[in-house]
Amino acid sequence: MIKRFFRSFDKNGEDLVGEKPLNNLNLEELQKLFKVDSNNPMYDCYLIENKEQFDYLQNKFNVKLNDELYDYYLETDTFSEDN
Repeated sequence: MIKRFFRSFDKNGEDLVGEKPLNNLNLEELQKLFKVDSNNPMYDCYLIENKEQFDYLQNKFNVKLNDELYDYYLETDTFSEDN
């Protein structure tokens, strides 16, 4: 089982300062948003770095992002069905 997260890191110390599980994500939308091939399952870590990506995440998940203080990433973790 995979779960995607939106994680924020302090730009000054690179510490993880926030994490939000992202439910109801459409892989096709993400592939277009991050400009990856349609056969890419997006298991890697992706820096959120442009206005389109920021706007999409802010609107879809009702969050306010501050790219002056934090770096944001879309990340995927895997879990066994037992967890």
